[in-house]
Amino acid sequence: MLTPAQLTAIDQHLRKENWLLNEDLITELTDHYINGITDRLAQGMAFDLALREIHTGFGGRKGLLKMEEDYQVQRYRKLGQLEWQVIRSFMNGSRRPITTSLFIGLYIINTYFGAEDMVKTGLAVGFLFVTFSVLISIAKGIFVLYQNRNEVSQAVGQPSSPVFITAYLLSMSLLLLNKYGLPKYDLSLPASVLLSLQTLLETLCLVYYAAIVLAMRHILLKERNQRLPKSA
Repeated sequence: MLTPAQLTAIDQHLRKENWLLNEDLITELTDHYINGITDRLAQGMAFDLALREIHTGFGGRKGLLKMEEDYQVQRYRKLGQLEWQVIRSFMNGSRRPITTSLFIGLYIINTYFGAEDMVKTGLAVGFLFVTFSVLISIAKGIFVLYQNRNEVSQAVGQPSSPVFITAYLLSMSLLLLNKYGLPKYDLSLPASVLLSLQTLLETLCLVYYAAIVLAMRHILLKERNQRLPKSA
């Protein structure tokens, strides 16, 4: 059993000497250090020497920082996968009625309350963010398909929502065509179609943000529950 002073030394070693910031990784590494040092102390090794030996085993400061970087990347990937799982539930899963209700509500607001411009302005940055995320998802799918030419299922199995991506790109393409393409020929889409397309984009944008919130909430709750037994 390590003393409070030794536990404090481990914590300072990880935070101050190795510049680690991620609390979950620090907690996980602390357990490894405690177990490793305890075993070495039982064999008669000095605490400082045991600490340095474990530190070297992890690759020193460079190894620990690389571990933290990888930890953050994996966490980000899990969040992205969960986001698209939630989006699928909004588009063709159990939450689809919510999406339908949201579309109808926004359509009524845009039509009868004259708030179309206000809603469009409020979500302007959101459109750019969601568009970027959709294009990134498509690029990942193409890359995986290119890497696995004989395994199309690998690309299909990438976390995404084909319904969401198709609806978003189709709506955005038609609106851009109406703004930049059709006027050259003195043509334009009917006002009702434009309103429907704009409302659909607003709905998809809100669905994406809702998915982010729900995914982050799920991950945070899961991490908190994992830490509870250690705190008990």
